[in-house]
Amino acid sequence: MSGDGEKTKAHAKRADIQGLRAIAVGLVVLAHSHFPFFDGGFVGVDVFFVLSGFLITGLLVKESERSGRISIPGFYARRARRILPAATIVLVAITVFTALTEPLTRLKVVVDDALWSAVFLANFHFADIGTDYFASQDPSPMQHYWSLAVEEQFYLVWPLLLMLLVFLRSSRRTIFVVLALIWLVSLVWSVWQTNQAPVDAYFSSVARAFELATGALVAVLTPVLNRLRDGHRVTLFVVGLGLVLVASLAFTDITPFPGWLALVPVLGTAALLAAGTGKEVGPSRLLGLQPLRHIGDLSYSIYLWHWPVLIIGDKHVPEGIAGTAVLLVLTLVLSELSYFFVEQPFQHGKVRMVRGRWSLVLWPVSLALVAGTAMASNQYSEGELAKSREAAQRYYQEHPEALQEAKPRNITKALRHSLKLADDGAPLPPELVNGDLLGRDIWQEPFPCYASFDDPTTKLCPAGDLDADKTVVMYGDSHAGMWMPALDAMGRKQGFKVIPLIKVGCAPYDVPQSNKGEAFPSCPEFRDWARGQIEQIQPDGIVLAHRGMLFMDSSTPEEDWESGVRETVEDLSSITPNIKVLGDIPKIPWEPQDCVTDVDATMESCTAPAKSLEITSNALTRDALEGTTADYVPTTDLICVDGRCPLVVGDVVTFRDKAHLSLSWTKIISPRFAKMVGLRFPQR
Repeated sequence: MSGDGEKTKAHAKRADIQGLRAIAVGLVVLAHSHFPFFDGGFVGVDVFFVLSGFLITGLLVKESERSGRISIPGFYARRARRILPAATIVLVAITVFTALTEPLTRLKVVVDDALWSAVFLANFHFADIGTDYFASQDPSPMQHYWSLAVEEQFYLVWPLLLMLLVFLRSSRRTIFVVLALIWLVSLVWSVWQTNQAPVDAYFSSVARAFELATGALVAVLTPVLNRLRDGHRVTLFVVGLGLVLVASLAFTDITPFPGWLALVPVLGTAALLAAGTGKEVGPSRLLGLQPLRHIGDLSYSIYLWHWPVLIIGDKHVPEGIAGTAVLLVLTLVLSELSYFFVEQPFQHGKVRMVRGRWSLVLWPVSLALVAGTAMASNQYSEGELAKSREAAQRYYQEHPEALQEAKPRNITKALRHSLKLADDGAPLPPELVNGDLLGRDIWQEPFPCYASFDDPTTKLCPAGDLDADKTVVMYGDSHAGMWMPALDAMGRKQGFKVIPLIKVGCAPYDVPQSNKGEAFPSCPEFRDWARGQIEQIQPDGIVLAHRGMLFMDSSTPEEDWESGVRETVEDLSSITPNIKVLGDIPKIPWEPQDCVTDVDATMESCTAPAKSLEITSNALTRDALEGTTADYVPTTDLICVDGRCPLVVGDVVTFRDKAHLSLSWTKIISPRFAKMVGLRFPQR
């Protein structure tokens, strides 16, 4: 991360700060590389926030004391020279590399991320998509730009406020009081939001402002800290370093953060800064050792490059330590090049066109470069995909026997035909009925009544034959919703009403679940509500469906799953013994949209093995039903055959995302689904 504006001689003397930068970026890289014991290394970002607040505020306060004012244009010119060149180069490089190596759909995601990052609003963007349950894409190679956005949003406000305080001839004491108020309000908000909306809190500039304000407070207290005794400095150093290391070793990716726990690395960094203010004692000198100082010099470039290298490079190197080592070496090489040929020339005025306040032009130029690269990359990728589809069109014209019926009646035969095409090296069909519409080809379109993650209840929206006397309840998570089109068609044909009781991410069984690692109180609340609704409805049949052992919050997930399924089914059988439990489908390893828009995609490359956690949970579910009145209904044969699952059958894409069938395919397999489920309604 940027850390400072332009270095001044006053700050260049703080060799320990460069060492702190090295520690901060090292912790971040260790965490993102999944290095053992350093899951909490993400607190390196918090160290950077404190350093940034300290350095920026120190520069601004000294400028005001030296000249009696603060130059806002000068400040933003320095920021432009410091952060924009390297940040822009990395955004452009990621976009171009993605256009050359990834499918069009993946490029569109990256382009969107790049534009949000270029205008320093990435934190809002990633907070928004981070709460979307059905957004199952891999992490963005630009996700780390959220922290740069937080900094720049803070610096849209703080320099202006400080300029006003200087204009009013405020003393350091007044500035301290104002900062303390900002610190307190931000911390209180951070604690509250971390509890109420943890994803939003993590990316929030308001919830993080107290971290930058902590560094600013230390900068304002510099005259006092200059008088610290050596013994106090040593104590501050030991305590501060200990707090940062404890946080990096003790915290994990499920630690509620930032909130009050962020005070651990934040106050630790503040203590380290205080220990080296005015005078360096023995321990502080350790941070100024040349190797650490050099890594500190490279820290901004390392931060920018490490994440995209790890995310993109992971697909191109062997798994394990050797592959990670290669990516880290590549990160270091790119960082050295970026530092010496991009950062340094701009910071030291070697680029004549952007010296002084002319550097302000870098803000629009940076955005124009990123936007222009995005447009050119899109055009290139769309052109390559068009060429690929033209080649596929020629293949199927030359091999008419490869064409399948658009709506196969024999599902197993159609699946096997797709596998034969895969074995023959056939390309994907050039025209897919839902290939460009997968984003909307999902069960929520015709069946919008379901409970989101936060909802403990949902509106009741009957489907099937609305005038029928018989009633069936479909109860479960999004995979129950996934089967609603088929059960709806079944109800219309066989004469029964369907009432969906669906909550995303919440299995219908009494099992401990989390919301992607976070507390999920609305799930058991929904189960209690749904149980009451079923009691009131008194259905003639119940269909249960789930997605594997999704987000199990248990140290013994398999045992808890099996017992939870059995107990729930036995409880519901007191209402009706006519219970069908649907097995789950396998999860595929890639996004369907990525596969169908990959210029090199073939029927073979878009065929997945029928292996995943869902298969394990199916066996447990089947075993749990022994001795109960419920019937287990396997569903894998509706999408896979002979241990393989083709993504394309006929001209239909079978999956909407990695874990959900497309609405189009669900409609096609509805007749086969009805035969497999085989609902019967005995006289009561």
